Amino acid sequence: MAGCSAGAWKEAFSKEKETEITIGQLLNEDLPEKELEESQTALYYGYQSLLEEEQKIYRQFIKGLEEFQEEISLSPVSEERLSVIVNMAMIDHPEYFWTDGAFQYWEEEWSDGSSAGMKIAPTYLVSKKEAQDLKRQIEEKAEEWLETIPRETDTYGKIKAVYELLIRNVSYDENSPDNQNIRSVFLGGKTVCMGYSKATQYLLNKMGIFCTLVVGEIADEENSSHAWNLVKIGEKYYYVDTTWGNPNYEDESQAEVEIYYSYLCCTGEFLGETHIPNDDIPLPVCEDDSYNYYKNAGCWYDSYDYNQIYNVLLRDMNAGARKTELYFGSQEAYDQAAEALVNGSLVQDAAQNASVLRPGEGISWDIYSGGSDRLLVLVWSMPAKKELASSGK
Repeated sequence: MAGCSAGAWKEAFSKEKETEITIGQLLNEDLPEKELEESQTALYYGYQSLLEEEQKIYRQFIKGLEEFQEEISLSPVSEERLSVIVNMAMIDHPEYFWTDGAFQYWEEEWSDGSSAGMKIAPTYLVSKKEAQDLKRQIEEKAEEWLETIPRETDTYGKIKAVYELLIRNVSYDENSPDNQNIRSVFLGGKTVCMGYSKATQYLLNKMGIFCTLVVGEIADEENSSHAWNLVKIGEKYYYVDTTWGNPNYEDESQAEVEIYYSYLCCTGEFLGETHIPNDDIPLPVCEDDSYNYYKNAGCWYDSYDYNQIYNVLLRDMNAGARKTELYFGSQEAYDQAAEALVNGSLVQDAAQNASVLRPGEGISWDIYSGGSDRLLVLVWSMPAKKELASSGK
């Protein structure tokens, strides 16, 4: 999972001691902080996980960050909790593309050695002036995409639309510049998992939909790192992995398959087979599968049955469908279907009996797999006057 580093804001920071005390530190309760509306904090999952006093420091930090302050005064807090607070701010704010969350800090002390407060010096990736120009460009592109989503669309429909927009408009590229932030998505059109995840969060939050960043690793892959999202529909939570919804993520040859929907509003049980989240933030239970795309589309099969799949393939060929999607509820059923479709005669049997063929015509197809999600996709083509041929991928 090269290029998917999810821990940029957790870089080591240095600590120095100073004895000078500022007026602002004498009155910690009067330190400037950003005012947040309840509608905003409802979208900030990291903020909600903090204690009340830590939320105050969070607000102090993001105010200084948005103003590009070289030194931001904060109320006293332990080194460990300061790191947590900054981490939560970076999780909540994908729009902060001008910093990766790295920082230095130092404490200010009273003469008796007790803490009077602290200051933090964030690392800025661009100047304030440059950030303002880039922010304007990003917002223009984001609004252009969001305007394609009808306002009356329900929450699931908006999540699905954002998922599709990003997959269709942004390529996976491990070498893309600025791929740990949303610049790579909206201005470059190329990114990695962190860019996809932050852009998903950014667009959904702009529509008032809860979506937060989740970072972790891929099961069975050493030294892997990955990022995905947690969304909320009504009172229930679901996972979304826009990166893995892109068929070109692992194999550019799968361009004929536009989108994999297995990782759209999926359960924790399903995602847990391949994704392991970090423990930096508690995650809710995600067990509802009401929005499973393939179940709702009638493409879900609990078991493999030759006759059932044969009839599905025949139906789609006769209807002139561009593709047939087959999702299996168990690994055993998937393995049986894959064997019959790729190495067996199932597709040929159905193609030979397709009523849409005239003498001398043939149907060709390619078979793609969705990876770890028990999905098979057949893409059909019906060139005139061509002998029956098959290829499996």
